[in-house]
Amino acid sequence: MHRIVVIGGGYGGLRAIEKLVGTPDTEITLIDRNGYHYMQTEVYGYIAGTKDIDELAVDLEGWCGGFSPPVRFVRGEVERIDPDGSLVHLDTSAIPYDTLIIATGARTNFPSFIEGLREHSYGVKRLEKAFGFRHRFQELVERKLEGDAEPIHIVVAGAGLSGVEVAAEMAYMLRRYKKTLGRHIREIEITLVDACDTILPGLHPFVIESARKRLHDLNVVLKTSAFIDRVDETHLHLKTKERLPYTFIVFTGGIRAISDFVPESFEKNSAGQLAVTPYLTIEGYENVFAIGDVADIRDPEGNPLPPTAQIAEKSAEHVARTVIRRLRGEETHPFAGKMDGLFIALGGRYGVAELFGWRFKGIGVYYLKRLVTLVYYLGISLRVNAGYKIR
Repeated sequence: MHRIVVIGGGYGGLRAIEKLVGTPDTEITLIDRNGYHYMQTEVYGYIAGTKDIDELAVDLEGWCGGFSPPVRFVRGEVERIDPDGSLVHLDTSAIPYDTLIIATGARTNFPSFIEGLREHSYGVKRLEKAFGFRHRFQELVERKLEGDAEPIHIVVAGAGLSGVEVAAEMAYMLRRYKKTLGRHIREIEITLVDACDTILPGLHPFVIESARKRLHDLNVVLKTSAFIDRVDETHLHLKTKERLPYTFIVFTGGIRAISDFVPESFEKNSAGQLAVTPYLTIEGYENVFAIGDVADIRDPEGNPLPPTAQIAEKSAEHVARTVIRRLRGEETHPFAGKMDGLFIALGGRYGVAELFGWRFKGIGVYYLKRLVTLVYYLGISLRVNAGYKIR
């Protein structure tokens, strides 16, 4: 029996398992420190209050039980892996493997050189952080509804995909309260800050300009080429000596791979992502794969691919095919993934997209994105329901 162990129940880990289940003479174990799969791509709506917790978190034990044969789920913290002994060490046990897939994802990276940023900011990579941010945001809005005269300054630091989506959705939610808040809505300001000279750096000018115009229409203040120097209890200080007052800050400016448990011999980049071969294996260990945000994945030309759910799932599918081909004694191939496109939610029923070289914006993007998300969510939910019935 070939033992496959997957560490991490994110987009990549789940997709790898879906493609591997049913492979003859294999048994699959999923390890995660949490009991749920976190749909982080939908966090912008949750923070703004347009989505509920049940739309973001799915029970992993139920999901694993929905397969036939069922996937074994182990909830625990991985302390270290022993690639020479083919063991994953948890705090209370050790799990042997023949094939290991590392899919632990990433957390928000708070740069240590920005004094006070970690202490005074929220991240969105972890569900509990998003949960705390949402309740803080709603509490402040409710205080305004009750007539609190204190101005509210919301700062979103980082104008990449997550930052733009969070800022847009919060601003749109405030617009929905306009009739109730009345003149008090002018006392709530959302500012999007980034060190780059544009929002959404690296994307097509059509996407950037569409997002910029939408944010302007939603009264989001944009500050680009704005380098954060430090953060104290009341202000965010820029390198230009400008001070931005804040009520709270959400930081979306970077990621740090969750890879502390791997041996020192595993090469990492500056973000902690694991260096992988073109086959997505760790150099020197052909039975150890890394996928998704935890890996430094590159396209065939050597350009780094962005840490997105799309790349996590594509890399997972490739690894699953590779494992199956190996078990059959067939030839394997290097990963040749690329981005097919992206959706950006921009508050309410509006968005901008780039798909297979085509770019468009408006309400149609919103419904297309919702359809993709709904299909994904229903697939997971049906599996969970089947797991509950089996148990």
